[in-house]
Amino acid sequence: MRVSKEALALSVVVRRVHGGATPFGWEVHHAGAPRPLQVSVEWFRSMEAAYQAGQACLTDLIAKRPRSSREAA
Repeated sequence: MRVSKEALALSVVVRRVHGGATPFGWEVHHAGAPRPLQVSVEWFRSMEAAYQAGQACLTDLIAKRPRSSREAA
């Protein structure tokens, strides 16, 4: 499967969103966009857990995006 330029412009960012036992959340960003495309609704105990959940969301987002006719060829 080829990766589109659009997909390459997406990334997962992990942030500390608050204190406590589950301080981390993830955001999916598009390069150059001022706001995230998607933000986690749950919080995680570790940065790694938040990153893995964000990557899973990113994979789903890429799979659900419509492909242009150039990419389909």
